[in-house]
Amino acid sequence: EGTKLTDVSEKAALTREDKQSVKENLELIELATQCTLSQLLDTGVLHADPHGGNLLKVEVPGSDPPRYRLAYLDFGIVSYVPSQVRDGLVCAMASLVFAGDTAAVADLFGELQLIPEDVLNDPSERAALQAAMKLTLHESLKYPDVNDDGSETAVPVLLFDKLLDALSRLVPRFRFDLPPYFIN
Repeated sequence: EGTKLTDVSEKAALTREDKQSVKENLELIELATQCTLSQLLDTGVLHADPHGGNLLKVEVPGSDPPRYRLAYLDFGIVSYVPSQVRDGLVCAMASLVFAGDTAAVADLFGELQLIPEDVLNDPSERAALQAAMKLTLHESLKYPDVNDDGSETAVPVLLFDKLLDALSRLVPRFRFDLPPYFIN
């Protein structure tokens, strides 16, 4: 028993309780994102349908003040991602985030069967894909400024909403597809 994480008040003026609920839901959505990445990259066993209706906010019984947990529902679509694919995804993200090597990432996307070969073999399409990936990096990763002690870190902050927006443009444009290992 719980509430959907997408259930938020649409009132113009949110009450204190509404604002707290939105904050709790956003924290659980962040946890859901971390769980999905862990499933994809660590275990390889992936709940392949983690939309708002399949994720619930569940109150911990007897907690005062109330605390909440994340609950996944509907395990009708579960996929297994082979270890070589998980390793390839990690390499792709490391190449993209830390080296900005869009050519290496394009190669990995081909090896992982995420993009059709004809897209990768067409020089103009490949160049467009690499340019789109560079733009996606620019829009969705925020690199921290220099720290107070003068040091800086190379680990960026992911702007998840910007990433989703960019992916919504990239996926149809370059014909990203679910590879056979995702289809049950």
